[in-house]
Amino acid sequence: MEENPELNAFRRQWREEVSRRNQTVSSTASSPAAARSVPHTEYLPPTRHEVADRKDDDADDDLDRDYSEIINRTEHLALKPAADEDGFQRLPQKEPRSALEHFEKAVEREAEGNLGDSLAHYRKAYRLDAAIDQKYRNKHFANKPAPASATKSPETTKDRKEEVELLPTPELISSFAHLPIPPAEPLIEGDIPPPCPISNIPNDVLIEILRHIALMDPASLSRMALVCKRFAYHFAHEQHIWKRLCQGYEFGFPAMHYSFSCDLLGNPYHSFIPRYTPFPRGAGAAVSLPENYSTWSQVFQLFPRIRFTGVYISTVNYTRPGGASSYANAAWNDPIHIVTYFRYLRFYPDGSVISLLSTTEPMDVVPHISKENVAAARPAKGHKKKSDTTASHEALAANAPVPPVAMQALKSALWGRWHLTRPDAEEDEGSEVMNGVNLPSPAKPKPKDNKGPGTDPRDLVIETEGPYPQYTYVLHLGLRSSNPARAVGSTKAPPNVSKNTKLVWRGFWSYNKLTDDWVC
Repeated sequence: MEENPELNAFRRQWREEVSRRNQTVSSTASSPAAARSVPHTEYLPPTRHEVADRKDDDADDDLDRDYSEIINRTEHLALKPAADEDGFQRLPQKEPRSALEHFEKAVEREAEGNLGDSLAHYRKAYRLDAAIDQKYRNKHFANKPAPASATKSPETTKDRKEEVELLPTPELISSFAHLPIPPAEPLIEGDIPPPCPISNIPNDVLIEILRHIALMDPASLSRMALVCKRFAYHFAHEQHIWKRLCQGYEFGFPAMHYSFSCDLLGNPYHSFIPRYTPFPRGAGAAVSLPENYSTWSQVFQLFPRIRFTGVYISTVNYTRPGGASSYANAAWNDPIHIVTYFRYLRFYPDGSVISLLSTTEPMDVVPHISKENVAAARPAKGHKKKSDTTASHEALAANAPVPPVAMQALKSALWGRWHLTRPDAEEDEGSEVMNGVNLPSPAKPKPKDNKGPGTDPRDLVIETEGPYPQYTYVLHLGLRSSNPARAVGSTKAPPNVSKNTKLVWRGFWSYNKLTDDWVC
């Protein structure tokens, strides 16, 4: 291989430069000042650390040790009892004695997930001290800061109570008199609320609107009182609207009957004697509130009144034995049937009533109980020609198709008539004439809670057809409230008033015209 003179010259030059640099580094490293002046890039790592040249004397000593000495030392070793100085030994658990210890143990067991033991300790703790939970809080959570309300001064708390003191209900409603009718909330938050035209109409026009609503449906007037505070004020203070309801034929007391005004089929009696009404309406009629009633709204709600906007339903359940078992000693296995039937009563302002006794469920038959449908289901029985007003109210029900299950149930409906007990009537000692016969005195029992002359204005008498032409049924019922605790709307109201939302049984009789017999 030929030698390259240029390569040899380069190698020689490189060795000289390296040796010159090494001499410069060794001369400058002897003085600290010179070492600090050398740039950091000129330091090179050593190829071998001085620790690698050290001798491990301990390792050599261990290798040279005599193993006989180790054996001699281990022969004198002995195990001591574990209970002496064993720091890792589990000490015996101390059983809790006090109520606080039981409670702490219960909390510990509960944190571990052992709910059985936790419950046992909780029970023992509460048996020893009923207020142990408070003592546990005082011990473990005594430094917890008190709530901000508890740190307030007594003066601040007293002022706060005076600020939130509630006004009596009459004063609160009176404060709503001049409040505006608020508009509806916007559909999107932050958007402009929709317009409210009714808030800009005059007050007289608003009251007239409320009066028309009351004459169409008093329940709608009550629901309007929940819309805003302004409507609640008019609902409570516009007593002339309630007086109009009491004196109107739509829902008021002129539609109440205090003697029979028609026969069993609903044909009216023609009489020149004016019919009694508690609150007559007309020119020159002095009408005042009854005794113990303070407002006309209270009269409309509490004075005995029949409802024409629905159907009264009575549910009756009874049991009867089923088929006997074929085994002589298996009477315990005999079936028992639970029979449920319903009695429906729908009243009309003309003094007539429809009575239906059926096992058909209310949802299947109640929407179809009307004079039109009963007349269609019982074509053999004659019935009076209805007035235009009654026909218009039942036109929709008559035009709608009646399900077969309802039509089958209405075949057993009975025509009848009704009347309330006159509030100021004197009771006859003997009997009352009904349908040309004398009704015995048990049909008009003297209520124990009435302090009057033996009559209760809440009593209701109903007379209906029987299953056969010779029979007549007489029902004696009483108007009551479905919630007796809220029956009385005022402390001034008499004790025997009710909301008239349900009927209770007072008596039931069956009269046989052929034999002149009464059966209870």
